[in-house]
Amino acid sequence: MAQTRAVLRSKFVPLADELLATTGASDYSTLIGILLSRYGKHLLSTWEIANCPQAAPIVQQPIAQPSITTETFTPLEF
Repeated sequence: MAQTRAVLRSKFVPLADELLATTGASDYSTLIGILLSRYGKHLLSTWEIANCPQAAPIVQQPIAQPSITTETFTPLEF
């Protein structure tokens, strides 16, 4: 089995530890495997980054301006 090493930033360690306790995973490698198997395809299909050459261009839709008509009213006489 091929292995790859990943480095976890210290700011993510508390969240990773909480996820270890929640999932019952025995180590960070197993936790990463769980995350990839459960959410990897979703991330691939929904990932969008603005202003990135690799990202698909976002087509801006024109905003329709509502037509505003002015009405004139005749004052009521009492």
